[in-house]
Amino acid sequence: MTLKPVISKISIYPVKSLDGIQLQKAEIGKGGCLLHDREYAIKDSDNRYVNGKKNPLVHLLRMNIDFESGVIFFRHETETNWHQFNLQADKAKIDDYLSSFFNKPVALFKNTTGRFLDIPDKSGMTILSTASLQTVSHWFSDMNLEETRKRFRATLEITAVPSFWEDHLFFEEGTAIAFKIGNVHVLGMSPRARCVVPTRHPQNGEVIHGFQKSFADHRTADLPSWGLQVTMMQNIIICPILKHTTMCHAGNLFTCRVTDGYFLPAFRQGMHIIIYTVGIKWF
Repeated sequence: MTLKPVISKISIYPVKSLDGIQLQKAEIGKGGCLLHDREYAIKDSDNRYVNGKKNPLVHLLRMNIDFESGVIFFRHETETNWHQFNLQADKAKIDDYLSSFFNKPVALFKNTTGRFLDIPDKSGMTILSTASLQTVSHWFSDMNLEETRKRFRATLEITAVPSFWEDHLFFEEGTAIAFKIGNVHVLGMSPRARCVVPTRHPQNGEVIHGFQKSFADHRTADLPSWGLQVTMMQNIIICPILKHTTMCHAGNLFTCRVTDGYFLPAFRQGMHIIIYTVGIKWF
């Protein structure tokens, strides 16, 4: 039976390490990332990221954003009312609020040339299947699908495939799996190793001790015939290789070709992705 995976969710994380928002369509910006994904970051006075790896208070900071009006919203996890700021006019007020929240001088920065990434040379979108996330949620007691989704923070999520089907989209370092989303040419580049953040509850920072070892053990035990042998938590990076503007519409067929011994079944897109990537070279 030919599988026809569907993109069921498109998510971006406008402020690095903070909450994601779901979209019905997304434009690909510079570096192959979705537009506005990790566009902002909070940094301290030493120019270091304030993130979940280093500061557990990050997990208690809720965020929302309205790009059309240029307004960002913050609140503490225990609060019900939002603090509203204009991203341009209220820059000093935003920094004061965040400094008070984190109990030290910090500021919100915007990246106008790319995205705030831990590994800049491996920029792109990340993809996971709903089935994989469901499987992982079953490995740990009291972890539901939505919580697992927030722990791994992929930008694209696909359905109608078995767990870890997305392993098909990567072969080995230095090679790429070529496929298409409608008329959009895409390369599956490499697994994205996850940091310690998935070990922590996304809304309170509570740590599951032994998470990484348990994850690797379960992953090995449940490894499908096509799967990657992994010892750490990973998302798959995919990157566009277009040289002109293209738009994909809902229902566009994903088509793939045989690359390095892998045959990728055709699959179908369920949301819009607008591409404005010009002349990006990935190798």
